Amino acid sequence: MTPHPRVARLLLLGAGGVVVVCVAVALGAVNPSATTRPSRLEKWAAHAILDAAVRARALRGRTAPADPASVERGREAYRQHCLVCHGVPGGEQSAIAAGLNPPVPDLAEPETQARTDGEIYFLLSGGVRLTGMPGFERSLPEKVRWELVGFLRALPKLGEGEIQALSGRR
Repeated sequence: MTPHPRVARLLLLGAGGVVVVCVAVALGAVNPSATTRPSRLEKWAAHAILDAAVRARALRGRTAPADPASVERGREAYRQHCLVCHGVPGGEQSAIAAGLNPPVPDLAEPETQARTDGEIYFLLSGGVRLTGMPGFERSLPEKVRWELVGFLRALPKLGEGEIQALSGRR
């Protein structure tokens, strides 16, 4: 059975596009420096691939603990392991965060908060390749990672005093 001519043309066009991208990369057209921002196409492709992979692999049906003691333990874990890069909502970035490309997300922003608890847990556990985001699966117990997710859910609701205390400016 032969494919429909339109399908064959689309497949050929797609394959040609892949070849063009591979040749451009091989010739050095893509600057891998962390000091240059990615193009819109790079950004779109990276986000689409990441989102699809996270949705496919994230745990479903499990929620982070929201009780005050768990959230407080999550806050302390955030302070020890995440603050250096992610900082506090609306705060200045550290020198480490400023040098990362892609930029470090503000974890209180709606885009991050729209993810499910399972997706955030997956990202915390495995990290994100080629971004500077480490995976904590081998260094933090499962319970602590879930408490971190619980704290991240509370992050957008922190008051000014809590933000100052988190950043150590109190």
